[in-house]
Amino acid sequence: MAWKQLFENWADALPKIVDLYPHVDAVALQRFRGNRTLFVAYLAATHDLTLREANEGVNDMLWRFGTRREAQKRAA
Repeated sequence: MAWKQLFENWADALPKIVDLYPHVDAVALQRFRGNRTLFVAYLAATHDLTLREANEGVNDMLWRFGTRREAQKRAA
């Protein structure tokens, strides 16, 4: 899944993001809608990560969400 796809489905993605990163605040996440740089910085700050680690985490999150989405399409 690309960042653009996540942005387009932001409301649906928020609960999944909170499940994956328990120290984020869902209300705060709404401020970063569409802005990956701010999201990565927030994730780094709330989870004691470097910016690089947080960016890698976002890449992993997008991959996971994309994999689940494809599996759901195949099952339907």
